[in-house]
Amino acid sequence: MSEKIYTQSQQDAIHWGEGPVIVLAGPGSGKTAVLTERIIRLLKEAERESFRILALTFTNKAAAEMSERVAAGIENQDKRLFIGTFHSFCSEVLRNHGSYVNLKSDFEIYSSNDDLNAVVNEIKEKYCEQHPGDEISELKLLNAIQYFEKKLCLTEAEMDAVMPKTGYQKVFKWVYFKYIEKMLELKALDYDMLILLTYKLFKEYPNVARIYRSMYRYINIDEFQDTNYGQYALVKVLCGTKNNNLFIVADDDQVIYGWNGASHERLNEFRNDFHAELIQLYQNFRCPEEVVHFANKLIAHNSGRIENKKPLKAMKVMEDTGKRHIFTKKYSEFEIEVNGVTDLILEIQEKYSDESICVLARTNRLLDKVFQIATNKGIKCVKSKRKDEFEMPYVLLIYDMLKLANHRNDKKVLQQIAALISSVTGKSIDWEKIIIQAEVADGDLLKVLCSHFSGLFEDENFEKSIVLNLCEGKSFLQYINDAFDWSDRHINMIHGREVREQLWSEYEAEKIVWGDFQRNLGYVHNLEEMTIAAYMQEFSMVSKEAEPKEDNVQFLTIHASKGKEFDNVIIIGMVNDELPSYQSLKKGLDSIELEEERRNCFVAITRTKKRLFMTYSEKYFGWSKKMSQFLVEMCQ
Repeated sequence: MSEKIYTQSQQDAIHWGEGPVIVLAGPGSGKTAVLTERIIRLLKEAERESFRILALTFTNKAAAEMSERVAAGIENQDKRLFIGTFHSFCSEVLRNHGSYVNLKSDFEIYSSNDDLNAVVNEIKEKYCEQHPGDEISELKLLNAIQYFEKKLCLTEAEMDAVMPKTGYQKVFKWVYFKYIEKMLELKALDYDMLILLTYKLFKEYPNVARIYRSMYRYINIDEFQDTNYGQYALVKVLCGTKNNNLFIVADDDQVIYGWNGASHERLNEFRNDFHAELIQLYQNFRCPEEVVHFANKLIAHNSGRIENKKPLKAMKVMEDTGKRHIFTKKYSEFEIEVNGVTDLILEIQEKYSDESICVLARTNRLLDKVFQIATNKGIKCVKSKRKDEFEMPYVLLIYDMLKLANHRNDKKVLQQIAALISSVTGKSIDWEKIIIQAEVADGDLLKVLCSHFSGLFEDENFEKSIVLNLCEGKSFLQYINDAFDWSDRHINMIHGREVREQLWSEYEAEKIVWGDFQRNLGYVHNLEEMTIAAYMQEFSMVSKEAEPKEDNVQFLTIHASKGKEFDNVIIIGMVNDELPSYQSLKKGLDSIELEEERRNCFVAITRTKKRLFMTYSEKYFGWSKKMSQFLVEMCQ
């Protein structure tokens, strides 16, 4: 295989040494290759040194891709490298030093809204008992809690400083601190608490921050423009005044998470705080020249961009040079547009059978309509979503047994296990009896549960594996292998081919998710040395949704498409009030909201590798609409 050739600006980034720098990387500029190549270079050039490298991303998929690339470039470096999300890094810090902030190392991470709502509801009920008549919804309270967590509020004074104008100040303060207290009591954290408590730890115990500051000589952050207030504050308190070896990869033209606290001003803030240098990766290797031209014309209308930023330069040589790569289609009604788009998908599949297709929309409202019709026409479609929990009883049983092994007195999980065993084996377990028996056995529900296993799974070896590897703590990894082996055999013995095949298909998809997680985790951790608690904490932050099959047409919101690329991209609903949104247009043509909408459109059109299709209608749901002003800006 020939060695990859890098541009001069890419080489400048790869060979950057000491000090802070922003690598301003446009879409399709090879930023992931540059970032991983720099990490590999640093590790190779200092093989005998003991420092570690920290690389933070925003998605587990991005972290996995980076880990795989580094592993392919240099072997056996897992002890010198941490690649993961902000949340996974905080989880590791709190496992090691959480006792400083009253947190035990075997904490759970609540990723589902059901778990969080249950806690909020309990606290709300206590508040209402003390303050009758002060009614407020759980959703509003949870949103307020997450807002104050993101703002790193540790005191009432800090809450007052960021408190929005509302009549709920009293209830917000009471509920917020009770919520933090209750979560710590449950040995549980939500995602924002991971950031909050790690920040608190570093700020109030500088000796702990110094440990990590000396450990990680080089800190790399991908997609830095997506950081919110809390994440950036965490970076600053981690670095202190000593470590300024910050390698930041970002693009101010792709700031589309304003709702989560991201801001295009954060890059300027970073440059001022750290006196950072600037390297620009402006060559685009993904999109046809026509698309790059449109992208430049569009984003030039935004005023708050990095000063003296270079426009994107198309580098891709198309095989079909001279042919069009951008197509627009106007319809009279949205219903006609929907059918037109599905016909377009079929046409693309007929012409280019081995190419990927993605349908993008600003909101799910439009996307769902096209997805439904496309599915009805027999098109293989998938709508990507984050799935926080497994759904297959076999996989859930394996997962919940691990949860009970981690927290031996969790009655809720025991009840779930009893229901799953009944679903899978057809045999029942008296979970209430187990709870009573456990009261005289140090509350160890797993130990008592294991005593009820005789003949339950019709596999003595599997039952022994649970007892030895989970209950006695021999090897939870071996238990996982044995559990999946048993599940494979059990499903294959189910009578009825159609039932068995459907069951196997759904089970296999979640089994693949588990396998991918374990493989990716192995890039940065020695699995054999991990505790169940650490394993489950990492797993709780991973989506349980399987990767879509290559021949499936993907339906995504623009936000969900960030970081992805496809041969063919179809953007629907290119009208005012949809893209840009009604709310942004109300704010005005010069508003920060409209500029973010323009960045949404910029992200959407730069997902394509070959062809871009944009569709719009004169009417949506009975309302007349004008062609998107973004289309006008691109075509002027």
